[in-house]
Amino acid sequence: MTDRSIETQGNPNEDGAVDQSPVDPHADKYNDPRAVITGRGIAIGVLVAILAVLGTWASIRARKTKLEETTRFWGQDVITALQIGERMELISRGNSDFETVDLTATPGLGHLRRALLDERHFDWTTETAGSVADMCPAEDDPKSPCIQLRLTDPTGHRFEPVEIDIALDGGWVGPSDGSKRVQATDWVQPKLRNYFATIMSVQQKRFDLRD
Repeated sequence: MTDRSIETQGNPNEDGAVDQSPVDPHADKYNDPRAVITGRGIAIGVLVAILAVLGTWASIRARKTKLEETTRFWGQDVITALQIGERMELISRGNSDFETVDLTATPGLGHLRRALLDERHFDWTTETAGSVADMCPAEDDPKSPCIQLRLTDPTGHRFEPVEIDIALDGGWVGPSDGSKRVQATDWVQPKLRNYFATIMSVQQKRFDLRD
């Protein structure tokens, strides 16, 4: 049975020999006159490429941490500490009472750093002079304690120790010198409470097991 998927040419060449080279039966599809590249088609292709680039740029910009307002509020040293500080400790403050916790290697620390860095995480209309400690509840509330973050850089010595106060009841944050405070947004406040509640719960379990 003859395989007709590939035929051979039977026309003689200039020397009178028959050309037996294979012939692609689909060659006519590659030269279809209906497949015309027009200026409109090129323009659409270019437009799609431009939109893809703009979409990628917008996505990167949306994820990029915005620092203008937080740099003004915290100062460059605190921004540097939050970005690259080697060590971070959780210390009791105000109405709270617990042992100091080393947060350096804890899961989710990167999210905490960004929460305090990104200007979109704060309601800047609430910024005022005064201490975060003034916003702490009068009585000890284990679910909403006042805490302090202490950031240091013992190896690189790229900044002096930085201390930040946080009143989880209300989401107030500010430098520990009591000079000013600002409130985290309603979206960020529960995330801060949940993060620190998890950390302190784990710490308490470790303390209980040690006994």
